Amino acid sequence: MAPLRQWRHGGGRRLLAGAQPQPHGPVFPQRNPALTPAGAQCSERPGVKRLRPAPAGPPAQDCGTLASHVLQGVLVRSLRFFSHTRVVLTAWLVLASGLALAHPLHNVVPRLADDPRSARPPNALYLNNRHIVTFEATLLGDSPTDRVQLAQAALASALQSAAAPTVTHSAVLDSVRYEVNGRTVFFMVAADAGTPRPEAALAPASSEVLQRLEKAVTEATELRDHLRIASDAAVCLAASLAAWLLVRWAFLIRQHIGERVHAALGSPGSAGTATRLAATFSDHAHAACRLVINAAVWTIVLLIADTWISFVLLRFAWTRPWGELSSHWLTEVLCHFASATAAAVPGMVVAGLIFAIARMVSKANAAFMRRVESGDITLTWLDAHTALPTRRLRDVVLWLFAMAMAYPYLPGAETEAFKALSVMAGLMLSLGASSAVGQALSGLSLMYSRSLRVGQHVNIGDTDGTVVALGMFTTRLRTAAGEEVCLPNKMIFGMPIRHLPAPPGASP
Repeated sequence: MAPLRQWRHGGGRRLLAGAQPQPHGPVFPQRNPALTPAGAQCSERPGVKRLRPAPAGPPAQDCGTLASHVLQGVLVRSLRFFSHTRVVLTAWLVLASGLALAHPLHNVVPRLADDPRSARPPNALYLNNRHIVTFEATLLGDSPTDRVQLAQAALASALQSAAAPTVTHSAVLDSVRYEVNGRTVFFMVAADAGTPRPEAALAPASSEVLQRLEKAVTEATELRDHLRIASDAAVCLAASLAAWLLVRWAFLIRQHIGERVHAALGSPGSAGTATRLAATFSDHAHAACRLVINAAVWTIVLLIADTWISFVLLRFAWTRPWGELSSHWLTEVLCHFASATAAAVPGMVVAGLIFAIARMVSKANAAFMRRVESGDITLTWLDAHTALPTRRLRDVVLWLFAMAMAYPYLPGAETEAFKALSVMAGLMLSLGASSAVGQALSGLSLMYSRSLRVGQHVNIGDTDGTVVALGMFTTRLRTAAGEEVCLPNKMIFGMPIRHLPAPPGASP
């Protein structure tokens, strides 16, 4: 572990403290003129040559200013051809983004974000928003957080060189050393692999770290190339214009298709054709076609927007990791949606079969009960007056049973959110429909107890009249004056019912 100790106690600690390597020979600090009293002279020690800083050359041109001049020239030329307001706003947006990225070009020092509010773990090493490695072990007394700070300082120092960067790694005992431009930046041990068997995973994990480090170092070099950033900004400007034109064409195509569909549905067509059938339901057909066209167009617009955002983010080194995540996110969402749809098809088929069988049984039950109501079929336990509520009760029980059978086959039925939503809907229905359920039970009791029948003349409370209709929730009476009175079944169930002889000339 000699190389680790040498790097830790030597250059690594000095880089972390911000000190630069000292040259050979005696060096004496310069006197600060601001601390020298007025009129005092700084004396030089005889026989000792003081190291003077190198004479400052001409000030380096601000690369951000140069990039702004280039982009302004491109923008002026573009405005000669395109004067639309949206194009101008898009161009200025991309220009501002490019200048924001190209601002610190001449003195870029890639470093780890040290914001305490950042979501990054403190033991993870990042370079220009790209994850390099996550330290898990304590090495030579340095905690993982200290190792991140040491690697950060070493990378900042190694990337100061103007030469083409070189990234290498070599095995040192039970660790792997990583070097950038010949300078050691950090060590990786087996415990940093983060696997149950770290000794066996050190070699493949070190190779992956090397690839990420090479990519991050290359991107750090791109951040200093102001000409490339200016050209990338111009390319992003052209891509923004192309994306806007595609979106514009998509909406124009939607308008054209909508006009064609409107004209096709508006024409009457000959009898017996599909056009004539669609014209019969023109309002519903218009709404359905409009919904389908809008859904297709907005899907295309979202895909164009996602492609444009990913392309713009991938053009700049600082935002390239975000662009890669954006592309992977869209691919993962589409794959998950496709796999979920394919997995839900068998369950939907089974649920559809269950509901189809329930509908067939319901129709057979309705046909049988109608014959009982009409008197074609006579049953000892069921008469014509109770056939209607019996049919309704059977339909309710049948559909509840069908829903219970089809529930496990519905997509997402096994998730906790679906179960919680079902419980909440049932609770809301039970609380909100308590009075309606009471009314229905009272109506069923009146029907099956044969307390009321259609055509009977009764007295309920202060109302005298003939029973016109006996429903699940209300009962309608027609008075002698010809008025119809609707009484809630729950109120009738709690009051005495008096059967009166029908008045002369009363019609049921």
